[in-house]
Amino acid sequence: MGIRDLGLLTLRGVAGATLAAHGLPKLRGGPGTAPPPWLARAMGSNYPPSWEASGPANFAKVLERLGVPMPTAAAYVSGAVELGGGLALATGFLSPWANLAVAANMAVAARTAHGTTGFYGQGGYEFPALLGTVALGLALTGPGAVSLDRLLGRRRG
Repeated sequence: MGIRDLGLLTLRGVAGATLAAHGLPKLRGGPGTAPPPWLARAMGSNYPPSWEASGPANFAKVLERLGVPMPTAAAYVSGAVELGGGLALATGFLSPWANLAVAANMAVAARTAHGTTGFYGQGGYEFPALLGTVALGLALTGPGAVSLDRLLGRRRG
């Protein structure tokens, strides 16, 4: 393992965990629910209220207000891409396909949910742009030597 592989592992791990942390509440959260205690401790005090305010039904309502077609299906797809794509990104699995799905999901989020605010600040598209760019960059470079794809012989590191 070289320094390049360590850099790719670090980038994948942080970006993937961040995506998964945002996707899980979209699928499992909602009113009257709470994250597992170990996850709440790891994520910090803002995570449980965000978890309870999230969930597929609440996320679908947001998407409906934004004019997204088929908001319920879109809520599940977006949550699944963030959770599954985040885990795939973190572990270097199914690259570049999972990475491209994440990049596309983040492009839609940047344009649809964050585009009117502009690039910078609360509600801006800087965060989805950053995560989408990381995913796209990793789709182009490959996951590196320390990855499930490499372990399974699916892609050169």
